[in-house]
Amino acid sequence: MRASFVIVVHTLVFNAADELLLLRRANTGFMDGHYALPGGHRQAGEEIVAAAMRECREEALVEVVDIKPIVVMPYDGGVDFIFEATRWSGTPGIGEPGKCDDLLFAPTDALPSPTVAFVEASLECRAQGVWFHPFD
Repeated sequence: MRASFVIVVHTLVFNAADELLLLRRANTGFMDGHYALPGGHRQAGEEIVAAAMRECREEALVEVVDIKPIVVMPYDGGVDFIFEATRWSGTPGIGEPGKCDDLLFAPTDALPSPTVAFVEASLECRAQGVWFHPFD
């Protein structure tokens, strides 16, 4: 029997001051009140990169032009693919107010509290050039 698992994508989006775009989760039933990267589940048949770009557009109203993979983080039941937007356009805003109640840019050394744990882990992997990190 083949295993099945959830595929989730997230994107690091930085502004000109090298601050990271974060959204605060609300009304989702999972980690509400925590800041997270724009991201979400891959839709059936959707390419992973296309899913990451779509999630940035839907959640944060930014159009990602170029994207590169940063780290793969498997967890019990699924796998997270973390990307970085190397070029993007638009004015960041809350695209899904039913799932998010705040959006901000934060310095990576002063992330707001609480922030979901995989964000810091992703930034560490990015800094170290590590492409794979099991995450519990």
